[in-house]
Amino acid sequence: MFKKLLQIILISTALFSYDIHLGKPSDTIEQVLEPKLNTPLVRDDSKELVIDKSTGLMWQDNIDTKTIRKNRKDAKQYCRSLVFAGYDDWYLPRVKELRSIVDEKKYNPAIRNGFKNIISSHYWTSSPNLSDIVIAINIDFKNGQTYNNTRKGKAYLRCVRGNYDSLI
Repeated sequence: MFKKLLQIILISTALFSYDIHLGKPSDTIEQVLEPKLNTPLVRDDSKELVIDKSTGLMWQDNIDTKTIRKNRKDAKQYCRSLVFAGYDDWYLPRVKELRSIVDEKKYNPAIRNGFKNIISSHYWTSSPNLSDIVIAINIDFKNGQTYNNTRKGKAYLRCVRGNYDSLI
C-alpha cells in the first residue's frame, strides 16, 4: 500500500492540472484544497497587494481592478504581461482560485476583508465552460455567484500569482 502522496500533473493546456492522492482519506484532501476563510488576508498597502497565506496566492488590488474591463482573451493577455509590485508572473485566476476570495456571508461586495479595490460586478476567470467553447466562467462579486459569459463580453479582472496548485 502506498503511504505517500503520489502527485501526477497532467498539463494538456495552461488551464488544467490534476492531483491524484493515494492512501489519503477524502476529508484530508478537502482540507488541503479549500482555503481557510477564517485565516485573515494580509494587505500590503505600499504595493497594493493582498496575500492569502492559507493558499499561497498573492492578489493584485490596485485601481486597475475596479476600472479595467476587457474581454476574456484580452484579460488573460493583460495578466500575462502585467509587471506589478516587482513581479512579472501574474495570470488570470482559475475559477477555484477566484472563488477563494469570495465571502458568501457578505453582499455587495461579496469579498473577503482585505481588499480595497472592488466593484460589485463580474470578474473573469481563466476557466472555460467545458460544454460550450464560446462561453467562459466569471464570478459576480455583488453576490459571490459563478456565471457563464460569452468570451467576447467584457468584465473586470483581478490578476493573481503564487502557489495555485494548492487549490486545484
